[in-house]
Amino acid sequence: MDIKLASDNKCTGCATCANVCPKEAIEMIENVQGFVQPIINENKCIKCGVCLKACPVINRYVSQNKKRPTVYGARCKDKKIRFKSTSGGIFATIAKAILNNNGIVVGAIYETPYYVKHSVSYSMSQLEPLLQSKYVQSNIEYIYKEISENLKKGKKVLFCGTPCQVTGLYSFFNGKPENLLTCDFICYGVNSPKAYREWLNEIKKNYGEIERVWFKYKENGWYNSPMCTRIDFCDKSELILNKDNNYYMAGYIYDALYIRPSCGQCDFKGLPRNSDITLGDFWGIDDKLDDDKGTSVIILNNEKAEKLFENIKQDLVLWKTDLDNVIKGNHMINECVNINDKSLEFLYNLDKFPFSTLYKKYSTKNKDNIKW
Repeated sequence: MDIKLASDNKCTGCATCANVCPKEAIEMIENVQGFVQPIINENKCIKCGVCLKACPVINRYVSQNKKRPTVYGARCKDKKIRFKSTSGGIFATIAKAILNNNGIVVGAIYETPYYVKHSVSYSMSQLEPLLQSKYVQSNIEYIYKEISENLKKGKKVLFCGTPCQVTGLYSFFNGKPENLLTCDFICYGVNSPKAYREWLNEIKKNYGEIERVWFKYKENGWYNSPMCTRIDFCDKSELILNKDNNYYMAGYIYDALYIRPSCGQCDFKGLPRNSDITLGDFWGIDDKLDDDKGTSVIILNNEKAEKLFENIKQDLVLWKTDLDNVIKGNHMINECVNINDKSLEFLYNLDKFPFSTLYKKYSTKNKDNIKW
């Protein structure tokens, strides 16, 4: 059997193939653009084809979820959780319910400020690192195997990831385990870890060793948060980047300079969703309901999600809304990002030039407003 995995432009980096391989013959290796791709070790490969059958790009997963799901606007009543969260603090509320029921929660964390991966939270004390959007592609590594081991022990598992990562997890199991609850989000596209590292490396060179990155910092309000990033340094100083000097977020939001190629032709958009729950920012929320501190949209895609929701809604301020109202402010539910045609060139040149130099060269949509 000739083993041909998804092409570089279609592969999402979900690592399902690496996790499912019975001989551990597939390794996820970072390419020149900074995205991980599966590489087959021919000396280990037994040509069984399990990886091909599990690939969610080669074999489309057919969702049984609702085409018109139940939708709410919501925010967590706990003000501290809400502030530390990207929007309304709903993921944290769901995670608490799972952890309090002797379950585990899996999501993206900063292993270091420069590297994001998926990890398991086994207790409330381990939950905070999973909060907030990271705005760089998280490395799955072999987390699907760890989830499988916990499910075998009878644990309830909440997994949060991109739509392609959620689908990859289902493909790994070739189904939907009863004790597995999945949560995805309205995804614009995932950024190159290489671009992320080089951006931080330049900041490190200018300001010192970085201790923490805090995207969508809401100190000056939720509506300003997409362009507001807080950088904490090991000497306890901090740097607040905003619309005038946040090159990384401007290059992402306005220019799509370093988004994974597969995101431009994503197979995991639209409805019905594959996940149990979909979360996102409630852009376009009614002014009467908005306090500029972060509000989430919750899309309950099936009965499992609705059942879970009944157990947490007492911790939320919420109101029922219509799916069409949400789509008006979140076109990325259905639409794919238009990746910059200079993206590949930008990522290649990061090997030779500083991030800021390349941003100034390649940015077009917000170039005149960005200064450093």
